[in-house]
Amino acid sequence: MKNTLFMVNAGKISPDENGGASVYYSHLELLSLAGYQIHLLACIWDETPFNEDDYKLIKPFVKHITFYKPIFKKPKKNLNRLYKALFNPALFEYYFLNQQNASFLKSHIAENNIDLVWAEWRWTAIWAWQAKLNCPLIYAHHDWEYKLALLRKKPDLNKRFHTFQKKRIEMQLVKNVTACVSGSATEATEIQQITNKKTLYLPTTYPEITRQLNPKPTPDLIHLGGMGTTANRLGLERFLDLCWQPIKNEIPTIQLKIIGTLNGASPALLKKLKTENIQCLGFVSNLDEIMHPEAIHIIPWEFNTGTRTRIPQAFNYQQVLVATKASAACFPELINDKNCILANDLNEMSKQIINLYKNPKKRAILAQQAKVTFYQNFTAQSQVKPLKAFLKTI
Repeated sequence: MKNTLFMVNAGKISPDENGGASVYYSHLELLSLAGYQIHLLACIWDETPFNEDDYKLIKPFVKHITFYKPIFKKPKKNLNRLYKALFNPALFEYYFLNQQNASFLKSHIAENNIDLVWAEWRWTAIWAWQAKLNCPLIYAHHDWEYKLALLRKKPDLNKRFHTFQKKRIEMQLVKNVTACVSGSATEATEIQQITNKKTLYLPTTYPEITRQLNPKPTPDLIHLGGMGTTANRLGLERFLDLCWQPIKNEIPTIQLKIIGTLNGASPALLKKLKTENIQCLGFVSNLDEIMHPEAIHIIPWEFNTGTRTRIPQAFNYQQVLVATKASAACFPELINDKNCILANDLNEMSKQIINLYKNPKKRAILAQQAKVTFYQNFTAQSQVKPLKAFLKTI
């Protein structure tokens, strides 16, 4: 049994918490099922409060948990800093890259006889890469930071410079780690083309929902995901701008339910949410109360970035997914008109939602196929074999 150091951001790890926490849970369960002994290193990057209860769900998967707060050292502005900007952008951008943190990581690996390091998200992977470890390093890639930065508000010259630097770092990172896994099939292919290394497409998995859930007489529209995520925030705002009024004009009684924290939402978005027929439910700990089968689950994000971790969850709850083709491109398992509806753009998305609302038979068929797709592709049991085969090549 190989000892694996699982580096992850401190915070609650649960399939019901948020996209990142769902990925962490999925990867821990898969590694445990694959026969790896896991030492979890929870990295405390800021002052956000957390407690040991945040990890109670994953205790069956890990041997022990270590908490560590990396030391940040702000550099002096001198010629050496200019040199780093030109020739070592990682040291220029990230103040946690220093000898103290590198020494801690190397000592921790030696003390626990670690054979493999698995780093979730960018910062942990950058830290492990720059520490020059003597064991294989797998980077669990969530998304491209530089791509998301370019999709946010128009950046000024300073932000453009730092985005350019972070792109350089991300390109260097995927080339210098031993291997990558990605929850997006398209980004896994992209990484493989950049690095010429094997990269595993590993979709996010969830525990199966086997209890009986009943559909409502009329379906709700469901938007799942907190506003701290770029795709959720910008996608929802665009949906409200382009789709919501045409849908309400056709179906005046339709209800849109927003599940997830509104932290991170712009004042403009918050104002748009304060209209009739929209319910903002905040974080919902028990999704059974709101995620009814055959409800219409919307993904209005218009770009192919990262992975849509809530799509498997929608399928798990036997909901009818309506998404843009770009947002769903990360999942090759999604087939238009078989297990979901994929629209070319938001205008088409409005029409598809109206048609589905009025066609209960089609909703039932799509929902049933979504659940079949979930069982085949988005459970830990369905993905552990590909992961084991991949890790044998490392």
